[in-house]
Amino acid sequence: MATKTKSFDAVAASHRWRIAAGKRLATMTPVQRREHLRRTTETFFAAKSARTARELAQR
Repeated sequence: MATKTKSFDAVAASHRWRIAAGKRLATMTPVQRREHLRRTTETFFAAKSARTARELAQR
C-alpha cells in the first residue's frame, strides 16, 4: 500500500505562526501590544458575525 505524503502540516504551520506572533509582540511596547490585540480581536469577531449572518441568510 502506498503512503500519502502530507502537502500541508498544520502542526508545523501553527508552531511557525506562534513563534512569528510572539516575536512581533515582543517588539511592541505594552500600550502598542494592547492596541494590536484589541484590533485583532475586533476584526476576528466582526468577520465571525459576518459569516454567521451569511449562514443564517442561506437557510
